[in-house]
Amino acid sequence: MLNIAIVFMVLAQASAPVHKRAELNGVWILLRSNTENLKLTPAGEKLRAAYDFQKDDPDMKCIPASFTRVMHTPSPPIEVRQHQDRVEINYEFMDVKRRVPLKAQLTAKQAPYAVTKHPHMGRSVGSYEGETLVIETTGQRAGILDTLGVPGLYQSDQMRTIERFTPNGDTMQVTVMHYDPVYYLEPLKVNYTYLRLPDGKILKWDCKPEEATYERFLPPKR
Repeated sequence: MLNIAIVFMVLAQASAPVHKRAELNGVWILLRSNTENLKLTPAGEKLRAAYDFQKDDPDMKCIPASFTRVMHTPSPPIEVRQHQDRVEINYEFMDVKRRVPLKAQLTAKQAPYAVTKHPHMGRSVGSYEGETLVIETTGQRAGILDTLGVPGLYQSDQMRTIERFTPNGDTMQVTVMHYDPVYYLEPLKVNYTYLRLPDGKILKWDCKPEEATYERFLPPKR
């Protein structure tokens, strides 16, 4: 009877669904993106109306605003590397190196900061739904959400974000849901489509505040 039980266990494991994690591994370049369900609260509308990218965009100080803002920069690629206990997502833009733990029972609130250099980007935890990588992020500080896809969007410290990375051959769909009752009447949805670069590499961005400042846009002083 014991041998029969072992046989059934082996067969069950063999027939169990396997996550094709390798499908997400690689370097990806953004093909297109769009933002859906943009419904701002009065507070969100007020901030957006007053937004001035030359003064308010944190990128002008070499500070990445949010993962959504980083992904909306079209030319720098991103890299996904999956491991047994974590997922590494490296963004060439602003040299953002993100580490997302894959640990059962770990909540986003308990997770370490996803980018140790930039704790304002929050704490993230990952899991899988079939072949889709799901990342939940909380603990993001109040500030700018996006300055490029839809300029002048803000976020509060109450925001919670759910990202879904779904592979389809050499393309990858990333869907980001932002839940923030302070600035949005309904969850804000952002969609990205990426193309895998066979020989792609992540280069160093090396942003320098003195070169990034908005003052470079001003005419020279006489």
